[in-house]
Amino acid sequence: MKRIFFLDNLKAFIICLMIVFHIAMSYMQYAPEWWYAVDKSDPQMSFTVFVVWADIFIMPVMFFISGYFGIMSLSRQPAKKFWTSKLMRIFIPWVLGVIILAPAVTYLIFLTRHVPLPFMEFLNKVFFFGPLFSHTQYWFLGTLFYLYILLFVVAKIKPVIKEKLTPAAPGKAFFLIIAILSYTLTVGAYYLVGGNNDNWSKVWPIFLYQPTRISLYVIYFFAGVYAWRKQWFTEKGFRLDPTVWIPAFIFTGVFYTGYALFGQLTASPVTFMVIKSALHSLFAMASVFGLLALFQSKLDYTNGFLKAVSDNSYTMYYAHMGLVMLVVWALMGVALPVYVKYIFACILGLVVTYVVGRILMFLPFFAIKK
Repeated sequence: MKRIFFLDNLKAFIICLMIVFHIAMSYMQYAPEWWYAVDKSDPQMSFTVFVVWADIFIMPVMFFISGYFGIMSLSRQPAKKFWTSKLMRIFIPWVLGVIILAPAVTYLIFLTRHVPLPFMEFLNKVFFFGPLFSHTQYWFLGTLFYLYILLFVVAKIKPVIKEKLTPAAPGKAFFLIIAILSYTLTVGAYYLVGGNNDNWSKVWPIFLYQPTRISLYVIYFFAGVYAWRKQWFTEKGFRLDPTVWIPAFIFTGVFYTGYALFGQLTASPVTFMVIKSALHSLFAMASVFGLLALFQSKLDYTNGFLKAVSDNSYTMYYAHMGLVMLVVWALMGVALPVYVKYIFACILGLVVTYVVGRILMFLPFFAIKK
């Protein structure tokens, strides 16, 4: 089977977007008070717009790709080899990230604000047994590991899920089911958390999730499983139509972002939740399939640069948060226009993260299989 290069390229793009997204949060208006490093010298609404827009689709795309490759891996390997791989590559990095790196990243909340708090006191009273316990970006690995468990259980109950089907285009019912299921679960979650789609919940210490988004992650993970079974993206398989999905991605993104920022000015709280959750679920669907269509039509190849970034994308994701927040902190006292500062922070953050990521690839958890 020919390597599906565009999925590698899309994953690398999403992780690079994630990095510049997290940097943008440091310069946005109304930045969360808990964010690790906030530069208050000249906050801009444009960064808020970018964050609200990109926040919806980054992770659904990642879970779709994970589902696609996850069922591929499960179908090709004995159970023992599958779980050895997942324990080494997902579970152990997740646990180490939460225990070792997440506290250091979270401590930046106090360091960047010059709040005197001894680190050991922070660990005991604020982080592990306090209000700021967090998996930072490693929540994704935890959620992904649980989804692999769920996939494995489903495959045990229904082994046919590991078999490829004859290549076929999905019917309209497939997309309609995703749209209805996504909206139903999303609007229910919005009501559950009072309309706050940024709300985080936790089952301490093993699971952190956002109620308004977790159902979408499950849906798109298993949409990726379905796509693999139906042999999407193969030579004779289904190709998403970019002339349909890219405009849908653009229009739903504009409508969601505009309504998320300004809809509550004219709508009642209930109306706002109902409409916002509808736009949220539609934008997520259009963005996943729109970006898949775009990358398959334009970036289904590789070269030296694309391969280097793709090979390093996992380690860049793993290392980036603390590194880019240190870059933002270092630039806080620099007298530069905010957009120049942001561009410089993005370039420096991406380069530093890439270099550190290349170093991490020497560890067995992150080594690329030959």
